Amino acid sequence: MFNYNMSKTPNYDVKVKAILDATKPGERVCELTGEKWNMTEEEIGWYRKFNVPPSKYSPNTRWKILAYFSTGFQFWWNKHFETGESVLSFHHPATGIRVLPDQEWLERDFSNVSLLLSTDQSFFDQLYILTRKVPYRATYDLVPPEQSISLVSLGEQDCYFTLGSRGKRNFFSWVCMDGENSSLVFLSNNVVDSHQILHCNRIFQCKYLRECFDCMDSCFLFDCRSCQYCFGASNKRNRKYLWWNEQLSKEEWEKRRAEVNLGKRSVVEECEQSFEKLLLEDTIWPENFNEKTTDSTGEYLNGSVNCSQCYSAVSGSLYNFRCTYSIGSCSHCAFCWGSKDTSESYFSVTIAGSNKCQFCFRCPQNDTCYYCLMCDNCQYCFGCVGLRRKKYYILNQPYTEENYWKEVDKIMCKMLEDNEHGDFFPTKFSSTYGPESGAAVYCGSSVEEIRQLGPNNFDPNEQGATQRKEIDPKLIRLRTDIPDSIDELTDDWIGVPIYDEEAKRTFAFLKPEIEHYRSVHVAPPNTHFIRRTNKASVLGQLCSLEKRLCSNCAKESLVAKCENYPDRKIYCKSCYLNYLEEHG
Repeated sequence: MFNYNMSKTPNYDVKVKAILDATKPGERVCELTGEKWNMTEEEIGWYRKFNVPPSKYSPNTRWKILAYFSTGFQFWWNKHFETGESVLSFHHPATGIRVLPDQEWLERDFSNVSLLLSTDQSFFDQLYILTRKVPYRATYDLVPPEQSISLVSLGEQDCYFTLGSRGKRNFFSWVCMDGENSSLVFLSNNVVDSHQILHCNRIFQCKYLRECFDCMDSCFLFDCRSCQYCFGASNKRNRKYLWWNEQLSKEEWEKRRAEVNLGKRSVVEECEQSFEKLLLEDTIWPENFNEKTTDSTGEYLNGSVNCSQCYSAVSGSLYNFRCTYSIGSCSHCAFCWGSKDTSESYFSVTIAGSNKCQFCFRCPQNDTCYYCLMCDNCQYCFGCVGLRRKKYYILNQPYTEENYWKEVDKIMCKMLEDNEHGDFFPTKFSSTYGPESGAAVYCGSSVEEIRQLGPNNFDPNEQGATQRKEIDPKLIRLRTDIPDSIDELTDDWIGVPIYDEEAKRTFAFLKPEIEHYRSVHVAPPNTHFIRRTNKASVLGQLCSLEKRLCSNCAKESLVAKCENYPDRKIYCKSCYLNYLEEHG
């Protein structure tokens, strides 16, 4: 029997211990981007905890790498793995990945697709070959959608082009929970009859809101709570009848509001300019939007305890380091992106209910797995793809327990020698289109920064990814021809291909979409929906941290970067609360 009391990877342990013993805190330079950062004792402590070599990339770069593997907001026509039929997915076909509809994928066993391990070849090169032999799940729905066009559905009904959401009759939204009859909603909950809502909760009949809670019948608000009948306001609490932060009577407010027609795009553009002026000249930004956190740093944390430099964690994250988008009881993890109820895991993307996993991608309910992709309910697997309920596998090949650990020891030593171990998968493994990946949507990465990540370079229109069938050029209209007013957008626009020259793609209005715009009275868009969603996503605090000084007391704080407002006025928590007491 295999002795559990002995080290399972003795040769690797000796090698990595020597590396860790020689690692001292101090300034480092990211090998990929040139960004400087201070590697602290805290960071080194996490490497020791997970018994991995220190990263050669800065923490922000590591977030970008992980984000590059997340879906971003992408919809592509890929090919069915066997029949070649068109299948909607977030995996771009130009990456070499083919897909199966979710239910077909779940009914299959891919353990018959494997590779024989070679110690003469880079492990990443071998694993890459395997990832192109096994099909991916097309939509990765957790709850199958009903009458919807959606990806990673959590239970969508009559929704169109939504991602990671749960709701009814929503359009072009992502991570929108329990929304209804709303459009262009990002990372928000309980949004009803509204449009373009960013990082908000409990919103009713509103348009163009950011960082707001419990607001109704309002437009162009930033960081407002429990406000009603307000048009243009920031840093306000429990207020009514504000007009660009000016207090009006009910009668005067209603008179002005009746004169502003947000059903016209030209009017919206004028209001957006006023909103930008308000945010830059008459708005204070708190150092973060954290709620009910204890001894934690980062952004969008709620109910977190002892979480260091994390981003977007809800419902009880504990003792995590540099983790993003954590849900539920995630604890003692580092550099995990999109985890749920996961513990003791490192440098992984989208892992749920897992324990002691490292360098894994979309692996739910796994235990002690390394470098695995889309494996479910597996234990002690290394470099496997698409397995379910397997134990002691390498590159989808079965091993005895003793031989498994012997081979893992060899692999990890070889990966150390090849400068591979300790890194996440190279970005060529990703199935996304870089400029629209999570690195761009969530981290605000520029085209140049995306290029530095080293992804595959291809045209998004390759292999028919942007249209299911050929379009007659004679039918295509220009986006400049779209009416300015929703009242002028007649039904003959439904289904008509419209060319967006900047996106280099066509789009079309859906009948339910136009009905929605009419019901909430918003102007018809004149850009491809991918451009709309990506533009909206970077309006908030990005998944990238930096040190800034309080504009009032000069105290240093760790804050999230904001691409559109780099020179905004930021107050530390205490100064911000004092400001609200006087001005809110």
